[in-house]
Amino acid sequence: MDKDIIEFTNFLKKNKFPLDLMEKFRIYHSVLSKKSQKLNLISKNSLDRIWPAHFLDSILICDEINFSNKTVLDFGTGAGFPGIPIKILYPTMQIFLLESVRKKALFLRYLLEKLDLQKSEVLNIRLENLGNQFINFFDFVLVRAVRMKYSYYKKCFDLLKRNGEIIIYQSENFHNQVEDFRKKYQNKNVRIISKYHPIKGMRKYIIIKND
Repeated sequence: MDKDIIEFTNFLKKNKFPLDLMEKFRIYHSVLSKKSQKLNLISKNSLDRIWPAHFLDSILICDEINFSNKTVLDFGTGAGFPGIPIKILYPTMQIFLLESVRKKALFLRYLLEKLDLQKSEVLNIRLENLGNQFINFFDFVLVRAVRMKYSYYKKCFDLLKRNGEIIIYQSENFHNQVEDFRKKYQNKNVRIISKYHPIKGMRKYIIIKND
């Protein structure tokens, strides 16, 4: 078995996730591998490293945060990261995948059907156009591949329940994001979590509570 798959399976074992979930990840891997280049879903460089670069990277946070029975928005989900891998691990979670590019949104709907994931919805719309029905609606907003603007933060706080959290996956300008945010929102509860895995390396998260 491929080393990356072994390490991924070991993470599931360590955190007591059912190993039969691996079948859904294998289906996900197959669909993504076939559709990626045509739809520009992930970079060519990561096509042969989907298990560590996308699947494992999406779920490392799950040994810190329990998403069971939570309502979650994945902002700028693209090929479904990190929302779908987390949803696979937490079937009771309700996930909304926000993707403004139509061809990617169509891919996500196809993928959800192939994976038979219930309590999952694709929103083919821009963040700023989400309606009032989503105000104070989410427990978490996940952000993995979006450069956050102040207007995005403001909208996310409107969408979050009280004490809900924005979870921002590290980007190249990670430290600038933290400092910029703290200058703008000095009253917000901001924490940083660092996670290391031997096949992924270091991953950091900015977690901001809507208190």
